[in-house]
Amino acid sequence: GITLALALADQTWHRQRELDAARHAAQTDALSGALNRRALETRLAAAFEDARRHGQPLSLLFIDLDHFKNINDRYGHATGDRCLRAVIDPIQAELRATDVVGRWGGEEFLVLLPGASAVDARRVAERIRERIAHLAIDSDAGPVNLTTSVGVSCHAAAMRSPDDLVAAADRALYGAKRAGRNRVVMEEELRSTTPYTSEVA
Repeated sequence: GITLALALADQTWHRQRELDAARHAAQTDALSGALNRRALETRLAAAFEDARRHGQPLSLLFIDLDHFKNINDRYGHATGDRCLRAVIDPIQAELRATDVVGRWGGEEFLVLLPGASAVDARRVAERIRERIAHLAIDSDAGPVNLTTSVGVSCHAAAMRSPDDLVAAADRALYGAKRAGRNRVVMEEELRSTTPYTSEVA
């Protein structure tokens, strides 16, 4: 009886490990190891609803690797993939346990900062930008240095959906690109009297 009970317990443990591994794989971007877009959208929707319902701060960082196409063209896609993997640790180093990073697509990453004010979010974004700027990625043609542009948005009462928060961060990101890259731009710095829209540029 004891042997059977131990065998069943062991089988249950292995089955749970397999389920946990499958669940993790379903939520993880295979290349970078960050959350994939689908899992990120789920977390974003929940955080947005909490911010809307309870009036708590919520900030979003939209991070884009500068000149990434040039890196792929010059150094090859294998080096480009190494760059995408390499930026995750510097990002994670500045996050709290409640914060979330995921790959949005291509060379774009989103960082979700529940409870973070605009001041806090800008501070985190600048530290992430600085950390990534100190990276040197190995390649056959020599080290590859990276820079990032970061757009920051914060939840506002006029926002109707998570798409509005993403769109605001995306506008700020393009502001950072237009301003010369390798910088952080807050969406509130660019905000006009134009109402929020759910269309992401």
